[in-house]
Amino acid sequence: MKGGKVHQTCACHSRSSVLNSLVIMNDPVSNSLSVKGCFEPQERRLQNPLENLELTCGYLLEEDVKCLSQYPSLGYLKHLNLSYVPLFHISLEPLGALLEKVAATLETLILEGCQIHYSQLSDILPGLSRCSQLTIFYFGRNFMSMDALKDLLGHTSGLSKLSLETYPAPWESLNSLVRVDWEIFTPLRAELMRTLRKVRQPRRIFIGPAPCPSCGSSPSKELELHLCC
Repeated sequence: MKGGKVHQTCACHSRSSVLNSLVIMNDPVSNSLSVKGCFEPQERRLQNPLENLELTCGYLLEEDVKCLSQYPSLGYLKHLNLSYVPLFHISLEPLGALLEKVAATLETLILEGCQIHYSQLSDILPGLSRCSQLTIFYFGRNFMSMDALKDLLGHTSGLSKLSLETYPAPWESLNSLVRVDWEIFTPLRAELMRTLRKVRQPRRIFIGPAPCPSCGSSPSKELELHLCC
């Protein structure tokens, strides 16, 4: 043991699972796990409960996400970060199950850049809507239609503690180069804000590309509303 770090392993039952070889850096003080990029082989199972789980810039199979949803040690997560892990190719039902499992404790959910398609959204909405302790929700850089974003916002009606949230521009506002057409996007964003305000009053919200190509701003706790034209 060096620097207070304990090496443990999140071993899954499926041999094809990359989490079968995931190296976990478990800090007994902060109850945190952080892994970026490739995964190296280990053999021992995860034992200690975790509050923080970060799996970023890597690749997960559906079996991996299912594995995570079944681990007792992840039942009290406060922070879940899967940023830039492509999820478009798998069912998100296991992720939805994990969200339901941690709904009473989850405070931060980062699904930024996961390439989630609007057709997958229904798998996570029930679990997300129950995360009553959620304060930060990053969902930018996913492929969402206008109807899907409205549905997503409607399911956040019970998330009264949200203090920072981000969402992508709807695909209807993207041009042939997959860039935002601001003339189309601006009224759509206003419509999304009206939809949201019917169910709750947002605090800090960022809808659209990040950083904003018009003003250069990015989501932050200091930014209240991103409404540049």
